[in-house]
Amino acid sequence: MGAKVTPHDISIIVGAIGLVGAVAISMFALPMMVEFGEVSSTQEVRSISVGVLGSNDNIVVEATPVCDNNNTCAINNIKLIDEDGNELARVSEFELKEDGSFTTSIDVGESGKLTVEINGQGTWEVEVTAQRQIPVQFLPTIAALLLLVWGIWRKFQEGPEDSDIAEVVETA
Repeated sequence: MGAKVTPHDISIIVGAIGLVGAVAISMFALPMMVEFGEVSSTQEVRSISVGVLGSNDNIVVEATPVCDNNNTCAINNIKLIDEDGNELARVSEFELKEDGSFTTSIDVGESGKLTVEINGQGTWEVEVTAQRQIPVQFLPTIAALLLLVWGIWRKFQEGPEDSDIAEVVETA
């Protein structure tokens, strides 16, 4: 017969794995390089789910040109397309910073899975995120943290399992 495993021991293991996983995922969520080419072309950059639990979310697009002085880098427009292929929003004017980068926020009145398409020229480093009204992306991390804390707290509430060991420790 195997060793007895208590629920709080399992809670500690699951909570620790959940937290390590959340940290690892956040470290690998890097911007992507998008190559539009010498002539303007349209690229599907990301699919993203919005409107979870009825929230009113925004799509935030951060883009930085990665071009030599000889190459032309331009973003003509950004489109949001729903699952049926209908265009929900189009942005074509951007406030460029000195280095040519920009950040734009697009209000989304819909819910469901959206596709972000960008029409541009040159090479760009693009990051697309959802600015959520209800931060559901943190729920798994919070649940893992609660499991870990409860498991550790419950472990401290236990008495020594082997009374012989407790006696040896006290007399030493």
